[in-house]
Amino acid sequence: MKRTLYIVDDDPSFRLLLNKVLSKDYQVQLFPDAKTCLKQIETEPPALVISDYAMPETNGLELTMLIKERFPEVPIIVMTAYGSVEAAVEVLKQGAFHYLEKNTAGSVSTANFNVLKELIHRAIRSVELHEETARYKTEVEKLQQEVTQLRPVELIGNSSAMKSLRAMLEQISGIDSTVLIRGETGTGKNLAASIIHKLSRRQSAGKFIEINCAALPETLLEAELFGHEQGAFTDAKSTKKGLFEIADGGTIFLDEIDSASMAVQSKLLSVLETKAFRRVGGTKPITADVRLICATNASLEEKVTAGKFREDLFYRINVISFLMPPLRELGEDVILLAERFVQRFSQEMNKPLPGLTETAKAVLRRHLWKGNVRELRNVIERAVIFAPASQLITADQITLTAIQTDTKQEIKENLFCIETGKSLEEVKLAYIKTVLTTCSKNYTEAARILGISPKSLWEIRKRHGLETSP
Repeated sequence: MKRTLYIVDDDPSFRLLLNKVLSKDYQVQLFPDAKTCLKQIETEPPALVISDYAMPETNGLELTMLIKERFPEVPIIVMTAYGSVEAAVEVLKQGAFHYLEKNTAGSVSTANFNVLKELIHRAIRSVELHEETARYKTEVEKLQQEVTQLRPVELIGNSSAMKSLRAMLEQISGIDSTVLIRGETGTGKNLAASIIHKLSRRQSAGKFIEINCAALPETLLEAELFGHEQGAFTDAKSTKKGLFEIADGGTIFLDEIDSASMAVQSKLLSVLETKAFRRVGGTKPITADVRLICATNASLEEKVTAGKFREDLFYRINVISFLMPPLRELGEDVILLAERFVQRFSQEMNKPLPGLTETAKAVLRRHLWKGNVRELRNVIERAVIFAPASQLITADQITLTAIQTDTKQEIKENLFCIETGKSLEEVKLAYIKTVLTTCSKNYTEAARILGISPKSLWEIRKRHGLETSP
């Protein structure tokens, strides 16, 4: 099927000449002025437009601007019998594909038709290549999304806590409510937020964008989230979109939300309630369909009481809230994670390592992991660096950092204390009761710590009527 060309020229003899030259290879439509061309192009956009430059009412430059505004993909070749460098530069700046001079002999205009045919071929081919590239890009993005959706949930662990967490994330991903993720530093709050996005419908509709509220000062954080207009502040040399605009259709994850200033908190509340905002220095409302996931390692309730966090925003982001379990409460998941990190870093460093010795695993089990998974990752990376290739990582190669603390809460959590004067049997029973409380009545984990079987532990509890604290 022939491609359609539009020829716009107020010289009827030149229109007919071009029609004769080009109609063998193309479906040619002729127009005496820009007005009739613009009317037809609305119903049937052509493969290419050839326009005269000097025409009454609307000239070739103006026609180029009007066509490019509505149909930017349509290539335009502008021709004239009165060529000038300035005119050529101007039409090319407005998006014309090429500028070609006519040959005038007396009252008759002709052109170098071989050059014109080559330009037409190149122009149409460039559009085809652009369309093919866009199509391939779309197909690649679609395949990437399909692959991402087929990947398993990336939270590693066989403990009951991790199994429950994975199930909950899958459930949460199916709804659009705001989410507040709590937990100590290094527990993987950002990973949980990413998984919620990947499993949701927003995976194919928009981006997942993460920002740490503590990493930027107040003015920069506001501009980063909501964008700014040119001249809004000293360094605002041009208009910039904010993350809420960029993430439209997707998810924004705000880590350390407790660090956001009251001004930013107020604007976040407005966005959540109206789904609209204004750029810094702007007056025009901008709408954005974004799911908000927040995270904190602080007590927002205490922040609200102290007047450092808006109570209305707290209720707005606390629709769904869950706690990321600390690593020290995940039992054998510590070893699963450690072995995964060994595999990962040995591949990255091209240094085959079969795993960990039993004594190395015992060291990892005993550590409190105040830095949680982040700390474990760093410990294993360091061990892989210094371990000899093709050998198991030993306990000597596990370098742990003990962070000293003297807070009453840490002493209460990590030490077993009992006043003197108690019998050995009383001390033993008190310690068993403490371990059961620490393990949240998980008899398997408590028995492992105590060095006895779960059955023996159950019998001791039943025989002595031990009741753990809730």
